[in-house]
Amino acid sequence: MNREDGIFKASCGGGNEIAYCWCKPDDMDTVEPKGVIQICHGMADHFSRYLQMAEFLTKQGFIVGGMDMMGHGATFQLNAGRDMPKGYFGDAPDSAMCILKDEMEFHRITKERFGETLPYYLYGHSMGSFVARNIYITPEYSKEFEAFIFASTMGPNPAAGAGLALTNMMKVFGRKRAPGKLVNKIAFGAYNKKISNPKTDYDWVTSDEEEVKKYMQDDLAGFLFTNKGFADLFTLVIRMQKKDAYDNIPLDKPVMLTYGEDDPVGNYGTGVRQVIEILRSKGVKVTERNYGHYRHEIQNESVRWDYFKDIAEFYLQATE
Repeated sequence: MNREDGIFKASCGGGNEIAYCWCKPDDMDTVEPKGVIQICHGMADHFSRYLQMAEFLTKQGFIVGGMDMMGHGATFQLNAGRDMPKGYFGDAPDSAMCILKDEMEFHRITKERFGETLPYYLYGHSMGSFVARNIYITPEYSKEFEAFIFASTMGPNPAAGAGLALTNMMKVFGRKRAPGKLVNKIAFGAYNKKISNPKTDYDWVTSDEEEVKKYMQDDLAGFLFTNKGFADLFTLVIRMQKKDAYDNIPLDKPVMLTYGEDDPVGNYGTGVRQVIEILRSKGVKVTERNYGHYRHEIQNESVRWDYFKDIAEFYLQATE
């Protein structure tokens, strides 16, 4: 796997920049790639945590790329001198939509780099699935991709409106850059409730104890979002679950949803299956992958190799 890194200007302005990475097959100079997979990472996450997945997929002949969103990973490090804390998407009034604009700018740069003829696919995990679902319901964006995977996503969440109101109140009191401790407690405080004798606050992420340790030791993972960061997150959730959200979706683009039965984000499978039923009711060709009793990050569970294989097979079949 060959890695190529770059940066581009962030759509939120303020002189901020976005860091991105492409992982390319070793034989790319002699063998035509099978396609390009764009990864949207999760909340308090970053693209480098997906390198094991990327390595597997590049061996299958795919180019795999991803950008670190504002307030995350290498992008946070790039803009740290501009009073841009972790979990903060920028000062733009439409900073939630700026996340989508940045992902589409990265896609444009990727397409310019690797050409128009390859198929382009979108993959989103957790918060990244919210981003991917928002791209999916935006016709001028969704037309750019041949297939979509929404991994470890959430179902309909009626509390999102209340969450947005609370975070907006925090912003009014001048705490938009402050850590959203209260919101975090409300949103994630019960995520370990179904785990017997949890050893850490992050046991819900994966049942692999070594992966939990790595997650906790990573300064760029598992951090607390700012109040404004939470507000942007809730904005995306509200947008993707409006009654008319799926009225103009591309019915010719296959979708796969992947999840574990022990993932609280997807309401232990119930929420994900609700999304599947909504999509199928609209006429979308949906593939469902339930991996059984695994937690939030299937890519960091013992079943990961089957998971990576399923991803590759789904994207290949999408353009057969």
